[in-house]
Amino acid sequence: MASTGGVPRILYLGPFATMADRFAVAPLLIPIAVSFHISVAAVTAVASLYYLAYGLLPPAYGLLADRFGRVRVIRAALLGTAVADVLSSLSPNLTALLVARFITGGIACGVMPTTLVYLGDRFPFTVRQEAISNVLVFVALGTAAGTLGAGLTAHALTWRVFFLIPGAIALGVAIALRRVPESLVTRSNQNPLRQVAGVLRHGWALFLLAVAVLVGAVMFGFVTYLAPALEAGGQSPAIAGVVVASYGLSVLICTRIFRFVARRTPAALILAGGAAMLLIGYLVAAAAQSVPAILTASVLAGGAYAFMQSTFQTWATDVVPEARATATSLFATAIFAGAALATSGVAGLADAHRYSNLFVIAAIVTLPVLVIGSLARWRYPGSDAVDDAPRGSQIG
Repeated sequence: MASTGGVPRILYLGPFATMADRFAVAPLLIPIAVSFHISVAAVTAVASLYYLAYGLLPPAYGLLADRFGRVRVIRAALLGTAVADVLSSLSPNLTALLVARFITGGIACGVMPTTLVYLGDRFPFTVRQEAISNVLVFVALGTAAGTLGAGLTAHALTWRVFFLIPGAIALGVAIALRRVPESLVTRSNQNPLRQVAGVLRHGWALFLLAVAVLVGAVMFGFVTYLAPALEAGGQSPAIAGVVVASYGLSVLICTRIFRFVARRTPAALILAGGAAMLLIGYLVAAAAQSVPAILTASVLAGGAYAFMQSTFQTWATDVVPEARATATSLFATAIFAGAALATSGVAGLADAHRYSNLFVIAAIVTLPVLVIGSLARWRYPGSDAVDDAPRGSQIG
């Protein structure tokens, strides 16, 4: 089986499938609203509930991964995602779709964070972000496949068809992962509540969880409205999907650039650069919701994911090495709680087509992430605590 730095590539297809599923929502909001004859504001709950579930349940997967192993949890989550995607496709009304997407978010959230934990087991902190950048290549491809594929599928066929595609991929990956070696050597037998409490006793962990709420809002919440902003201006779901798919292409290109930059630039500056890109992107989108403006905002948001979000993700795998999966899963909870709050909080503005105000709010929330996040990362000393798990010797 082909591998990257000692990690089988098939592992990266799990995040690909779940990202395709997650980023399909934005270009499908208006087609779903038209299909069910309801307002866009009501349909935004499809995204909000997905993010809410994605944020609430990762701690459960983190505890399970520390107790039963990373690969086993990833496989189970992928199987559940496949079933939930079928339910989404078959939903006869909005209520059924909301339930199906809530279930999907609650299951899919076990894939990406646990994959990051697997890499945290395999690579020391000093080179881990480069390893995580390999995952981001597949995240980028999944993001592009989700936004572009969903828009084109909704335009040519129906929004229902697309959910079956990431579901089928998730099923195939879950089966293929049965041959991937486990990274967890010492299994935790600690009481789950004590394990969570142990993470929350770390000052850096508490700080990172607090900032993660804002990061989730700006990185995943407000971004949801880039495609609807175009569609509200008269563009088709297909055009909106193509434009916003530039986000995934940007992530793909920037992850390649990142591997060059990471060897020469402090992580704090990388984080600051990514946050600055996101801030500028929101200001451009606030100025106009034209195709060029939303394209620019999408490209800059993709760059922010590659530089800023990957820095936060790597940081989360290090703050509590002895409970890596639990700490990383709590970080994911904070991220997607923030995304859910942002998505639902500005739904009224989206329904009223007040997208300029919406993106101004997004820019304002991004500012403290830029300032506080980069300064804190500069002060963070890092921890290269090495456990007994096998580690990759290089990043390929």
